[in-house]
Amino acid sequence: MKDSSHSINSSLLDKVYEIAQIISIEGNMFNQHILEQFEGWNNVDVNTFADTNSILPEHLLFYKAVAQTLGWLQQIPEENDETDSGSTMSPINIIYLKVLLESKAGKVKNAGQRLAELLDQTLQQSELKRPRRLLAVIAGLETWAKFELPDVGSAGALDLEYIQRLALKAGGRARWTALAPLKMYSINKGASQPISRNLLPAMGSAVSRGIEQLFGFRFSESENDYKLSRDLHLKLADMASSSIWNINSGFYVLGGGA
Repeated sequence: MKDSSHSINSSLLDKVYEIAQIISIEGNMFNQHILEQFEGWNNVDVNTFADTNSILPEHLLFYKAVAQTLGWLQQIPEENDETDSGSTMSPINIIYLKVLLESKAGKVKNAGQRLAELLDQTLQQSELKRPRRLLAVIAGLETWAKFELPDVGSAGALDLEYIQRLALKAGGRARWTALAPLKMYSINKGASQPISRNLLPAMGSAVSRGIEQLFGFRFSESENDYKLSRDLHLKLADMASSSIWNINSGFYVLGGGA
């Protein structure tokens, strides 16, 4: 009986390891795609719409991550996506960055009103469609405008665990918009910045669906479920010798994200 039980356990573990590897591979491919999109910021002259002299380069990089991930949340229609080539950046994402930087500089008191104004101007001059879920985007902009980012550490990168604590406190229940930029920033930094095991992977509907399809349960937006989700991500990441970001994106793809 012991030999039989050991054989079953070993077989099950082998399957879980295989699943972890597949999720990691799919997630890594997806992350390479969004990293290519993020590189479109290299061709955006931010100085044309904001004074960046007083902004630390690492802070500006993080604010670009905020603008980029708000574009994910907004579910911009596929025909509006100009970032596939990796050489251009969506005008919508640029608007998000502009509103955020203006808010940080104290030039804008109402992020929602300023966003609507800039969107109207852009949509009148182009064939872009108005993005969906504007209230969620506004909540994200307001979250990141509420506090100052910390100084850059000796390693040349921001302390994401510290920023996570600030963002979750400022964002209240708007956890997705508080956590997604941490993922984008970390993916962009790559191996130069170790990933803290205390970071919480963002959970949108697609990630939750992916977890549900595989394991039969679905996490909510509660603090406890976020911690349970992190533990699951870490377990699979360890099995696959991968990162939580690859596992997170793998769940996203499995849940129907594109």
